Amino acid sequence: MNDLFDKVSQLSAEGKACMLVTVVDSAGAVPGKVGFKMIVLPDKTTFGTVGGGDLEAAAIDYAAELLASEKSELKHYNLDELGMGCGGSVSLFFEYQPPARTLLIFGGGHCGQALAQMAKLLGFRVKVYDSRANLHGLFPDGEFIHCDLEHLTVDTFPASNAYVAIMTYNHVFDYSVLKQILTCGKSFEYIGLIGSVNKVRATRQRLQSEKIAIPDCLYAPIGLKIGAQTAAEIAVAILGEIIGVYHHTPVDSLRNLV
Repeated sequence: MNDLFDKVSQLSAEGKACMLVTVVDSAGAVPGKVGFKMIVLPDKTTFGTVGGGDLEAAAIDYAAELLASEKSELKHYNLDELGMGCGGSVSLFFEYQPPARTLLIFGGGHCGQALAQMAKLLGFRVKVYDSRANLHGLFPDGEFIHCDLEHLTVDTFPASNAYVAIMTYNHVFDYSVLKQILTCGKSFEYIGLIGSVNKVRATRQRLQSEKIAIPDCLYAPIGLKIGAQTAAEIAVAILGEIIGVYHHTPVDSLRNLV
């Protein structure tokens, strides 16, 4: 059972949703006992079992339907009606497991450090990317990724529910990271780029000249228009903007100045 919970955590960290199906009640001669669990992915890949046979096949199909609607539900099955001939019944709880919200921060300087700390308070899984190896000790184990900012390993990014904040120590790296994010073939809920209005205008012109599509989820300059000055204030401004994005609430963003 612990292996299944570990698998749910792994899938969540990878940005993948799944359904955790649990036998919560049973009566009569049934193959799945109370407590049996099964993970179902959108493509109907499974881990674990709720007893096998036609019951499990029906549960997999129903789990895939619920995954599409991101819902949890308790469902009762009469095994005779499923053609199993056991004369029993089973209640299954289908529990939707959403992918973790992940914030990818490019740049581990003062603003990146403040943003990483605050984002975790909001439940984000945080990854900080920087080419300066000496910053490693400023972040918890597993949070800091020492890398070449001009050659990111984009296939390691979450499959979904990912947010991006670009704030490296060099505008050349900022543009390189942004370009890789926009062309990596993955979707993001939010992409924020730090910089002045003039820098952002120049960046947009360069993207257009290189025929790189600019998505609606690009927020540049990054953050809310609240006059933020310090690293902590900038982090608050960015997270306020992100909160508005995932709650689908209009906010007064700095990007409106461009």
